[in-house]
Amino acid sequence: MPSLKKLLIVLPFAAFIGGCTTVSGVIRDKPTGNPISSAAVTINNVSTTTNAMGAYSVTGPFIPQHVIFVNAPGYNIYTKSVGNQNIHDIELTPRQ
Repeated sequence: MPSLKKLLIVLPFAAFIGGCTTVSGVIRDKPTGNPISSAAVTINNVSTTTNAMGAYSVTGPFIPQHVIFVNAPGYNIYTKSVGNQNIHDIELTPRQ
């Protein structure tokens, strides 16, 4: 059985190797500012949907070059590099 001291050294190292990052934010309608529920948010093949308040949270092995894709019915698709930010509040433009 590993000692507690060894476990405390191994766990942070394992987390670093895994490289998981959480990206979160709120998706809103650009003209009105209203939250958009059920929008699909994808980063590096990890997906989720926004809740009733337009909030989302995606956790995965993301790097700044990965792209966030947001898609909701009636809106233009949004894409942008994740960059070094963990919070991405996004405004979607309605399709004309």
